[in-house]
Amino acid sequence: MRKLILHVGVHRTGTTSTQKFMRENFQALLKKGCLYPFGVKRHDRIVQRLLRNEVPAGRLARDLERRAASHPNRVDTIVLSDEDMSLIRDFRVFEPLKESFDVKVVVSLRRQDLWLESWYLQNVKWQWNAALAHLTFAEFFARRAEFFWIDYAARFAHFEEVFGPGSVTAGVFEKGDMPDGPIQAFLRMIGIEDMSGFSPFLHSNSSLSPLMSEMMRHLPMDRMAPKERALVEAACIEVDRTLPSNGSKLVMPYEQRQLVLAEYEDSNRRSAQAHFGRDVLFQEPLPLKTDALADQTLPGDAQDLIRLFMAPILRELADLMAAVRMERDAKTTDLWESRPVWKPAKATEQDFS
Repeated sequence: MRKLILHVGVHRTGTTSTQKFMRENFQALLKKGCLYPFGVKRHDRIVQRLLRNEVPAGRLARDLERRAASHPNRVDTIVLSDEDMSLIRDFRVFEPLKESFDVKVVVSLRRQDLWLESWYLQNVKWQWNAALAHLTFAEFFARRAEFFWIDYAARFAHFEEVFGPGSVTAGVFEKGDMPDGPIQAFLRMIGIEDMSGFSPFLHSNSSLSPLMSEMMRHLPMDRMAPKERALVEAACIEVDRTLPSNGSKLVMPYEQRQLVLAEYEDSNRRSAQAHFGRDVLFQEPLPLKTDALADQTLPGDAQDLIRLFMAPILRELADLMAAVRMERDAKTTDLWESRPVWKPAKATEQDFS
């Protein structure tokens, strides 16, 4: 029976980089017996269709089996990766898959205080959820109970209830547990130890500075189409490199950090004991009480706000839009020039009769 890996994230643990790597290394993975199907970076669409019952689990299983069998290399492992799977409370929608596969859930764990900071900045940066996109961090922190998926022990228990004991493979998103980076750590979690034949292991989707995030929090990016948001994000990334900074990336006060870790202390201990054979899940030191928070104060003077943020963002956005137009025009020209040239036929007497 083939192994089916459900890579559920969680968010902000190198998932974007890992998915990009898996897609770009499709053939290299096949040679190692691993299929990353459908030719996409992440499998969010197929997961959503499964949740809406547009594609029943049995039909998905048959399709995956057919794809695996169609390759000359023997496929032992199939990987579906979508960090939004971590948001699904009831995993029984995937339960029929275990009739065809040995289903394993792979999850990377980030310390909850650090995850909350990163998840806050990501919600402001991309603004796919209007309810969270414009909150202050204090307002966001007050809603932390909504993020049920970072109670790791509870999630592991649910996954094993659906797929059986031993069905969860976990990794800790810390340098000590993944010294070579999150992509290599993920490959090892799915059983790939030989790292030869792959393209470079690159990281993408880094967070913006807290100061730029505070600026973007006030922008109505949630009302834009995804491609438009991507342009604004790209412009802000470039301007972010020029902003003054006090060197800190922390947005969570020390007291809140202590509160979060106390809330998850029991869950983290049980997860560490069950999956890592130790009592402490996260081993990196906490920020000190004396460590400064990032400066998120926007200029009070309108001219300074325009000089530091608005004018540079609009300049970058104008350049990006011009590049998009040039690329579009080039494609249109290529398409036109590749068409057969129309020439009028020679007139005959019959044409005028």
